Amino acid sequence: MGEPAVMKSVKYVVLFLLIIQFLLPSGLRLSNVYHNRLDYDKVKSNLHDIGAVMEQIQKEVKRKDLKDYIVILGDSILFGSPGNSNQVINAYMEQEQGAPAIFNLSLPANQPGDIYTMMLMMDRYGLSSDNLILNIRYASFIERDPYPSAVFWLQDELRKYDREAYDRVLPQLKSAGYKPPSSLYDRYKHMLHEQIMPSLELFRYQDFIKKGINYNYKHLVNEPIPDDALGDTRPWKEKDFADFMTDESLINSFSDKAFVMTEESPDIYFLNKMIAHQKGKRTLFLLSGTNHEMMSEYVTKPGYKMNLELIDRYMANQPVGYVNLEGRMSNDLFTDHTHFIPAGYEELADVIWTEWNRRP
Repeated sequence: MGEPAVMKSVKYVVLFLLIIQFLLPSGLRLSNVYHNRLDYDKVKSNLHDIGAVMEQIQKEVKRKDLKDYIVILGDSILFGSPGNSNQVINAYMEQEQGAPAIFNLSLPANQPGDIYTMMLMMDRYGLSSDNLILNIRYASFIERDPYPSAVFWLQDELRKYDREAYDRVLPQLKSAGYKPPSSLYDRYKHMLHEQIMPSLELFRYQDFIKKGINYNYKHLVNEPIPDDALGDTRPWKEKDFADFMTDESLINSFSDKAFVMTEESPDIYFLNKMIAHQKGKRTLFLLSGTNHEMMSEYVTKPGYKMNLELIDRYMANQPVGYVNLEGRMSNDLFTDHTHFIPAGYEELADVIWTEWNRRP
């Protein structure tokens, strides 16, 4: 007696899924998932996209036998907010004579804990951190009381790759609203979404498949591809910041209270972890600068200047490259208090490239 039709169908479906599982990653190219930086709109709703991008970068490195490539890890500044993906520092740096491939894995709102976790993810996906550019910012050293969380995006990934660090900062994460799975059902749901489903390539690449279909459709009907800028890139003097300047989170980010520069601070703890990870590697830390004209009320305070000196002294004692960008860029190149217009990012790229090549 023949096999029931239902069983045949199930076998074909399973076979199809197995084929997809093994062939999908190799059938894609880096351009399908990455253009000069992560896709923020996709990543913020599905953090597993980061792993998919890392996987494709690693395949690109092998396929092209890339040597001495640079990876950039940072927050919205190195990401290039609010401009589009053609206006980021790595796009400008790659135009320099002799520049290697440069991959930008920065993400807006990244905290030191996120950046450290992304370094561990790079290890997991076989991406070299031998040449690494990172940024820190003044606000990262301000006491978290309780916001923002010391790990904004990647709490689950930190738990997976460095349980000791996760347990160390868990009280702070909880105080800022993070809720780890507790009940049996929550743990099952968490395992399903964070471990089982991401192991399926069709799930991991679903955002990029949908994006590719959408782009192909727009091309077919002669519709323009939407710009991927995150906001208004005009110079700050052309905008109205009246409400923004009274925002409590902005004011808190320029606190002149003396910084705690020991591992009592989760930020120093994660910085020490990052620096230890980079032992013997070529690493450049950037302290992001501020629009001094716009934020003059805050940057002129003695406590603010003293805190900058504390950061400089801390970094001077570390075996990594360090550049303090405070006051380095013209105020006219800013689009707000800390981000740049496209011409600002182009100039910043030149500054970073020069500093990178000054260091062995």
